[in-house]
Amino acid sequence: MPAAPLVEQIAAIAALADPVRRSLYFYVVGRPTHVGRDEAARAVKVSRALAAFHLDKLVEAGLLETIYRRLTKRRGPGAGRPAKLYCPVARQFTVTLPPRRRA
Repeated sequence: MPAAPLVEQIAAIAALADPVRRSLYFYVVGRPTHVGRDEAARAVKVSRALAAFHLDKLVEAGLLETIYRRLTKRRGPGAGRPAKLYCPVARQFTVTLPPRRRA
């Protein structure tokens, strides 16, 4: 049975099989700053709800991480809650496949 880290890496890569999820991932990775749900949704031309769903799946898979930050200058009561922003994780993934044996 494969080691747990290998299984996690395979699951993370498999999360990119969905085209919307893959588009969102590449968008977030290509941005120099953290990305909000609205920005990501506009960039890949999907609804905010769909973008939120897929971005959170990418977080669950360990490909993205989140921070919470206020995007406006408003502070204190009534300022609303901080926005959930996404950024790539620092860890890198590599995939190698063993050579095939010819029978």
